[in-house]
Amino acid sequence: MSAVLLAMLLQSTSISGGLAAPKGIAGPTTAKVVLLPLEYARLFNAETQERLDQYWEDSKLFPVPKDLFLRVRPRAYSSALDVVLLRMQQDNRINLANLIKTAPNGQFEFRGVLPGEYKLVATASIKGTDYVWTETLQVESTPVFLQMKTHVP
Repeated sequence: MSAVLLAMLLQSTSISGGLAAPKGIAGPTTAKVVLLPLEYARLFNAETQERLDQYWEDSKLFPVPKDLFLRVRPRAYSSALDVVLLRMQQDNRINLANLIKTAPNGQFEFRGVLPGEYKLVATASIKGTDYVWTETLQVESTPVFLQMKTHVP
């Protein structure tokens, strides 16, 4: 069994990077960054879509300005992430502490990441507005550097 662990460690790599600030705005002073394995990335996507669909249906009943709907989108992502993190806590195959990082000034690093498909989700508040960055990535055996640009709003 130690040979298997050694082989896994030799294949593991790191993911590091930062969060690109929205145009014209200073980046976050701190953020939460979560590395979701494929199974939980799929759950995150489904939970997010379910919330967005519900917000959309609710907005048909009670018409709201488009900018208000856009401000609700980060809440859908954050709420979905909370649900996924609760599920991950119950999964004894996962060391959750290795998959959640506090990112001072939007900078983060994950070490010992095994090859596979992942989704990075970062949340931060900048000047009272909640932002969420997401990025899907395929990890091989070489270190990954990533500048997360895709954000909501």
